[in-house]
Order: sequence, then structure tokens, then C-alpha cells
Amino acid sequence: MQSHAGEAVNKGSSKRLRGKAPEDRAILIVDDEETVGLGMSEMLKLSGFKAAFVTGGTAAIEEVRKNGYSLVFMDIIMPGLNGLDAYRLIREIDPNIKVVLFTGFYKDADTVITEGVREGMIDEFIRKPFFASEIIDIARKYV
Repeated sequence: MQSHAGEAVNKGSSKRLRGKAPEDRAILIVDDEETVGLGMSEMLKLSGFKAAFVTGGTAAIEEVRKNGYSLVFMDIIMPGLNGLDAYRLIREIDPNIKVVLFTGFYKDADTVITEGVREGMIDEFIRKPFFASEIIDIARKYV
């Protein structure tokens, strides 16, 4: 793991899945809770995806600029740049990127989800805690 603009970055890749090159299957996980992000990253790697993890919105923007991703799993509620604002900036970099927003803070989620759906930027929303199978199924759906 390396420090990047004050936010942790964890990169890795795993075996190739049939039909797609690894770079076409790259997934970025963005969560300020390191245990959640690392866990999601490892789940995805074990399922054959290339996965990277960052701990904040600013690092996510830099990571997408440098490496490109097919899918982003992003926490909504994070210190600094929140998930929705970070995704707006990421979408300017790559308008085709898919996003799955998630949160454990339900009272704030309704407004953000409504706003994201209205802007046409949310492909999927899940609530914490989630199951490993849910993450893998969503990754297979969009990547």
C-alpha cells in the first residue's frame, strides 16, 4: 500500500477472466473505511477482476485519470470530497464509467440517491453491510 495525496492506494490484479482483457475488467473501490475497501478489493481479485482501492474522492479522481476503470464502487459519505461530488468529476474524465454508490448512513442516502438518479449517474446503489455475492454479481453485470 502506498500513500497518495494523503489517501491510501492499494492496487492488485488477479487471473484473467474469459473473454475480456484484464484492463477491461478494472474496478476501483473508494471507501474511507480501509477494512471495507481492502475486503472488497480482495473479493474482486479472487473472482478474477483487476481491483484497486483508494480511501477518498481526491485519490479516486487521480487514479481514474492515470489508470482508467470500467467500474467504480464508491462510498457516498466520506470526509473531504464526498462520493457523489467525486463521481461527478470522474464522469468528466470518463463519461462511460459505471458507478455503484453505497453507504451505511441511511438518513443521508435518500437525497443523494435522488440527486444521482436525476443526473443519470447512478447505475446501482447498495447499502452497507452487503454480501460478497452482491459485489461480485454487480461487478459481473457491469464489467
